[in-house]
This record gives sequence, structure tokens and C-alpha cells, in this order.
Amino acid sequence: MVYRPPQLNPAQVQALLAGWVDIVQNPQIGRDGFGWGFRGPYGGQWAAGYNPYVMMGQAAPGPVAPPMPPAPPMPMGPPPGLEAMPWPPRAAVVDAPLPTQANRDILPMSTGVPILPTQSAQITGRPQTLVFKIGRFVISNAGTAGGAADWIVNDIKIGNRSQFVQSGDVPGDLFATNAIDTFVRFEAAQTAMDVVVVVTYIGLNESGTPFFGAMVGTAAV
Repeated sequence: MVYRPPQLNPAQVQALLAGWVDIVQNPQIGRDGFGWGFRGPYGGQWAAGYNPYVMMGQAAPGPVAPPMPPAPPMPMGPPPGLEAMPWPPRAAVVDAPLPTQANRDILPMSTGVPILPTQSAQITGRPQTLVFKIGRFVISNAGTAGGAADWIVNDIKIGNRSQFVQSGDVPGDLFATNAIDTFVRFEAAQTAMDVVVVVTYIGLNESGTPFFGAMVGTAAV
């Protein structure tokens, strides 16, 4: 079912339009020129049939209310205090301060458990400084008769990059504690980057021996 609004006849249309003119020009709708209210040009109290509001069963509107004053603008700038903020303060992500000094530091590289002859071990260290520039890798002589010569260094990695120019084994006595120079220059290790050393024990101690080593370098703090 489709709703169809009632159609107005020409007289009703004219009364409706004239009533809107009275609303705009004269708030006293339906009164005559003397203001008595007996007869109006479009109705009034006696001839209300042509008053558009009476025809529609509604009361004539009163005077139009003045517009509301505009709201004052919100103040700009930071709030006077944290208590005035609409949300509670929370932690913020800020840049870490840059290092201010470089200290000599040591990164231990030890197994803690014995390694049997001909067996290999991978030792991993993770420096917790901003930057750790390794200057030298040393192997202890403790626990085996041949000292550092009883170890073979299979690889040294910083991150995923080998510090050797090609794959291969290096004698451990090259990194002895009494060696004059190790002839190896290492890359810098960033925070929590893996520093990996792979060694093999070739000594004569049948019960095996732990590996003790260290990375000596400069840490930016």
C-alpha cells in the first residue's frame, strides 16, 4: 500500500502561502489592521477556516526565540597541569641517548663443560652494550697440556658474517694469550648481536677439557 498525501485545493494553497507571509511580517497571525482579532485578512478568530495553522490543527507559533550566543573558543596551547588533561599520563617512546664514552670491556666465551677430543663446540656471546668493537680474541692455556695449541678455531662469526676471508680452520695458538698479534680485525657487534666461536679440541686429555676464551674490545656506553 502506498501512502498518498491529501491534495489541497487552490484556496487552501493560497491561504497556506499567505499565512507564511503573515508569519514573517507580523507575528500576530490572523488579526485585522486594528489588532482586535475579530477578522483577519486570512481568517482570525471568526473566520479561522483559512488560517493555515487552524486548517492543519496546530497552534500558531509565537515570536521566534533569539539565536544562542556562540560558544567561546577553546584555549590553545598545553594544559596548565596533568590533572587538567582528559586522559591519564602514559609512558612514551623516546630515542635512546647517544653513547658518551668508550670503555675497555671483555665478552666471555667459555663452554663450562668439558669437550672431548675431536669434538667441536659452538660458543655464543651476546654483548649488551650499544656497540662492542672487538680488538682481540684470546684462548686460555688452562686444562690441557698444549694450551691454546690444543684447539682448532673453525670459525668466528659476528651476526651472520664470518670474520675469515674464506672458510677453513685456524690453529688456536694464533689466539694464545701470549701472542704478540692475532692479525685479525673484527667487525663491531651491535646490541644483542650474536658473537659465535666454533672450536674443536685436539688435545690428549681423554676426559676432555672446558674451553676458556674471551673477546677483548671497546664498548660504547
